[in-house]
Amino acid sequence: MSQNQGKYLIPVVLSTFEVLSELSRFGPLNLAELAQRTKVAKSTVFRILNTLHHLGYVWRDPDSRNYSVSPRLAELSRDVDWGTTLQRLALPYMVRLRDEFGETVNLGRLDFDRVIYLEVIESEHALRLCERKGGWDHVHASALGKALLAFSPPGALDSFVEAGRLPAMTPRTITDAEVFRDELQRVKRRGFALDREEARLMANCIAAPILDVDGFAIAAVSMSGPASRFTPAKSKEVPESLILAARQISRAFAASQKPASMMSAASFV
Repeated sequence: MSQNQGKYLIPVVLSTFEVLSELSRFGPLNLAELAQRTKVAKSTVFRILNTLHHLGYVWRDPDSRNYSVSPRLAELSRDVDWGTTLQRLALPYMVRLRDEFGETVNLGRLDFDRVIYLEVIESEHALRLCERKGGWDHVHASALGKALLAFSPPGALDSFVEAGRLPAMTPRTITDAEVFRDELQRVKRRGFALDREEARLMANCIAAPILDVDGFAIAAVSMSGPASRFTPAKSKEVPESLILAARQISRAFAASQKPASMMSAASFV
């Protein structure tokens, strides 16, 4: 590199990518280990890690104080058509769920403290819930968000709770960190999440995760409807059908990615 080129480089950006490179290759690592490996001042590494943690690109384990790269960073380099592929594969299963139960069906992915709606199949009832494709919702208040976070890699929940993003959307929204942790444990055990008027009053929702071969959520599918008509917590058929559809979408997506990543659809059986 010429001296002329070097003068236009930003030292903290170079240090940031050195930190990310070490975490990617050798993580999880703590602050001292990263400072030693990168030869960057410990105070600088500390500020870099806190910034990346705030943005959701690294996770911090509160017990070991180790840092690791989050899936959000990997999403920056994903193929542009990743979401389009998932939408296309999920669509027939979503339509089938809508036709079977008559309620709105949604497909969403995690974006740190938000759920982004990738696809929405509207109910044909005059009275219905309608999310907007491309719109978003709060993770902690939505069934989609709970399903995604409950089945995220270790560290995701801690990072989310540490950020303190649990605002009350309705009087029923869970705003206590420990209560929220307990709720996600229940989601993990039963395989689906519920939103009982937590995101919006008079609206209920149920969601199940779409998993990768490691058992982590890449997206989630949900059904939502007016609380006066749609009560999935009292139903056996709704959770069973939703979980089955999520598994079928998982297998289909795994098969579509197999040439590039060697993902095995059999891992979802």
